[in-house]
Amino acid sequence: MPQTAAQTEHLLLALLEQWGDALTRLQVGLPTQPELDGGILCPCCKMIHGRCHEAAYPLLTLARRTGRREYLTAAKKVFRWGENMLRPDGSLVNDAKSDWRGTTVFGALALHDALFYHGDLLAASERAAWEDRLARLGGWAYENLRPGRLQAYLNYYAANACLMALLGRYFQNAAYSDLSRELAAFCLSHTGESGLLYGEGRPLDATTDKGCRAVDAGGYNVEETLPLLTRCAESLADGEMLERIRGLWRAHLLWMLPDGAWDNSAGSRAFKWTYWGSRTADGCQEALFALGRQDPVFAEAALRNAELYARCTHNGLLYGGPDYAENGELPCVHHTFCHAKTLAGSLNGGLYDFPRVPLPTETARGVRRLPELDLLRVTCGGWIADVTGYDYARAPGDHAAGGTLSLLWHKRTGPLLACGAADYQIKEPLNQQIPSDPSSHRCACPRMETVIGDVRYAQYYDLQAKLGGRETSDGATVFADARLCGRTGDPLPENGALRLQYAFTADSLCIRGETDPAIAARSLFVLPLIGAGAAVSVTQGALSGEPERFFNLNPGFRGFTYSVQPDRNGIFALVISV
Repeated sequence: MPQTAAQTEHLLLALLEQWGDALTRLQVGLPTQPELDGGILCPCCKMIHGRCHEAAYPLLTLARRTGRREYLTAAKKVFRWGENMLRPDGSLVNDAKSDWRGTTVFGALALHDALFYHGDLLAASERAAWEDRLARLGGWAYENLRPGRLQAYLNYYAANACLMALLGRYFQNAAYSDLSRELAAFCLSHTGESGLLYGEGRPLDATTDKGCRAVDAGGYNVEETLPLLTRCAESLADGEMLERIRGLWRAHLLWMLPDGAWDNSAGSRAFKWTYWGSRTADGCQEALFALGRQDPVFAEAALRNAELYARCTHNGLLYGGPDYAENGELPCVHHTFCHAKTLAGSLNGGLYDFPRVPLPTETARGVRRLPELDLLRVTCGGWIADVTGYDYARAPGDHAAGGTLSLLWHKRTGPLLACGAADYQIKEPLNQQIPSDPSSHRCACPRMETVIGDVRYAQYYDLQAKLGGRETSDGATVFADARLCGRTGDPLPENGALRLQYAFTADSLCIRGETDPAIAARSLFVLPLIGAGAAVSVTQGALSGEPERFFNLNPGFRGFTYSVQPDRNGIFALVISV
């Protein structure tokens, strides 16, 4: 059966209303204190996030769609509160305690869309004030947000390419349109051989010893950079650019799982992975629904991801992962007001009927290497798995390496393994949260590890691991040669060599490892299994203790940790059956 426009609209509007009601409920009402009045409080972070003024756009969309005046009032109030973030040079600071101004571009984009679609809901004097701020933000972005001036990741330059295209049209400014084309060309020049954009790190063009790049394929690439470049090409009416971007989207759909999740287990910014996307990015729906008019696979991806939003929404707010609510974690309101914009954009852009189709991950077969990430993607017999040797790292433990099985998914069970940062660290204090119970918060990476003194050596720190894989008659096999290393990458002083084999068949995965017998007695293979419906059996070596309950914020799952000790010859083997 096809998906009708009415069905999609019902899903998106119902979800947007839930979010809008929660945002208005959290809005501060202190008219005598303009530094607080109209801001939106965050239940998790106990603060007003500096970018919450971007919620004015989805709130205006709700005002038009529902006729409810409280949304219009809330939009005007949060716009006025945004004055607190404005600086004399026309920029917006990210937060009251952060002088980062690159996010000015996102405030300007939201303000443009509010005016473009719903400016008629404002009184003439109000609209003039909104347009005045937009002109100031746009002027700052034009002067500053370009390579060689403001040092930023690629998603910011893509955002400004989009903004300049939109403002070039809105203000009839040819210089803005010219810069838009320059920035879009710059962004598209950062395309790797697998069709993945790179530049989510510094320097943008960094290449590692293995030839890897700063790629955030299932995070910022699909939630900001590609959506913004799509809108840029549409605004410029550049068919050639749009066709190229459509091809990049096809390469990136490899990272959408059948349940609508974006796989970012091996991304350069994996520490912000939420399973449905990235903590403070903007979402994919508006761009993918626009592209879906020509190819329904894009609309299918947009729909499935929106359905995952709905499953992760509780009490009107989008939570940071599938098991956050069950584990008692509070939601950061940033997720909601950012992703509300893409739902608003989808509704404002118009919806349509489309046939339901499979995603690329549901039809792919075999073992594929992604050289930009030194990653092997396995798709066979219902399994989707990533084995990563990715050696790009902003800091130790940012993501798994060392031949780690960073993602394991099966069509019968959904996710079974999913790890973001190997070591969860607060890198962006205003954009990340701490666990409610640190004692149960554990690393979600499967790994071989050993402890000497107070130093833990684990395979996922090894940036020099070598991977190989092949299809077999009944599935696929992947091999990894790695070492046990400390956080700084220094190998175990003794022989810490590790040989791993992952053998996939239709309904089982056998993980076999071999290490030096001299360290076997004090080494463990740790398997943090999530989800339900899978059984674990140890066929060589021995289970050490009982499985222990754990939770990990990144990307937000609960599960049980199994620890397996190798036998006296340094060998272990276990089977995951579904």
